[in-house]
Amino acid sequence: MSNYQTQISTMQELPGVTAVGVASSAGQMITTSSPLIEAELASVATSMYANLGVQIKRMQRGILKRLLLETDQGITLISGLSDGNLMIVFVNSAEGFNLSKLLETASRL
Repeated sequence: MSNYQTQISTMQELPGVTAVGVASSAGQMITTSSPLIEAELASVATSMYANLGVQIKRMQRGILKRLLLETDQGITLISGLSDGNLMIVFVNSAEGFNLSKLLETASRL
């Protein structure tokens, strides 16, 4: 099992990141940096990611690696980890936030 605390700390260092969690491929919360990420969100994120992954394959667009959602409350990044689990990152896209840096950092994990 990966050292998720190191991965979470790396993401938390980025400007605008408010919370980070890791969900198992079965939809269970493994660890989180904040009570903002409730256990139910792990199940929802896993389901969304899996369903979109199937649709991406049907569209013959390869394998889903990351899902970026922008809402009126900020950005949510759901990123596949090398061990099959998911990292869920909540971002307040305030001053100092850099989307390219967020995606670059997530791609290294």
